[in-house]
Amino acid sequence: MSPTTRLANRRDQILSEATGLFAEKGYNGTSLRGIAAACGITEAAIYRHFDNKNALYEWVIRSKAGQHDVETFLADGTESRTIEEVLTRMAANILSYLETDPELLGLMFNNSVETGPVAAVLFREVRLPYINFLAREIKRRIESGEVREVDPFITARCFVGMVMDCALSVNVWNKVSKFDFNASDVIANNVPIFARGMLSVDTLWKQRS
Repeated sequence: MSPTTRLANRRDQILSEATGLFAEKGYNGTSLRGIAAACGITEAAIYRHFDNKNALYEWVIRSKAGQHDVETFLADGTESRTIEEVLTRMAANILSYLETDPELLGLMFNNSVETGPVAAVLFREVRLPYINFLAREIKRRIESGEVREVDPFITARCFVGMVMDCALSVNVWNKVSKFDFNASDVIANNVPIFARGMLSVDTLWKQRS
């Protein structure tokens, strides 16, 4: 094995172990010493690949986000769908990858209670692609007359936040309530309310006629 290959393998190992620990313990609860121990290396060895803990965390989030090609999925066939269909498909995509990627779910849950510069990393890498995509869609649909005049970015941020926060907190709801909710049920209930509240008067009249 060449030195370059060994270095690449070591970097991948550090990223893998760091991802698991950040997902389990959060940024503040994870130390470089703990990551090094999980890898069976010295803490100094981590610095050969990453400048500091913050840089390693950013790479973890970027690598995790890169496993989900959000833009390509959402853009597929979008123009032939109504805004409600777009929102439903987006919500389903978010729930799907959070349900099938427990590490990302753990990273997001821990990130939601942490502050400081690292709090913005996951927002930028995971939430923002959805928000930017939806904001562009809303703007286009305002111009076409399907959607009434709203602030595209604020509206997109509120919707994405609703879906992701629902996925993160639905288990907490079940512990404090007699009802048995799951994230898909909540989204199926809320997406039509959100979508139909965005429709222009002309669109509503067309739907009724």
